[in-house]
Amino acid sequence: MSSKAQQQEVDQNYEIFKAKLPDLMKSDANRFALMHNGEVVACFDTNRDASEAGKRLLAGKRFSVQEITDRAVDLGCFSHAGILGAV
Repeated sequence: MSSKAQQQEVDQNYEIFKAKLPDLMKSDANRFALMHNGEVVACFDTNRDASEAGKRLLAGKRFSVQEITDRAVDLGCFSHAGILGAV
């Protein structure tokens, strides 16, 4: 997948995450959502747990991790998105 396609997938995950954020705040505030293919796969207590689960559960696939918070978070150009199994 090209860099452009990867960014489009991350952007899609984020847009869907933002739409689901009000409900996630009720059930999983201050946790981390593992996102893949526009779906919340699961929520975890730490960013690291979510990233590790993504690597295990989605080996070789793209995913992203979003903090479930109502405050703005700047992740910069290297957000927690990647390809599972990639080193």
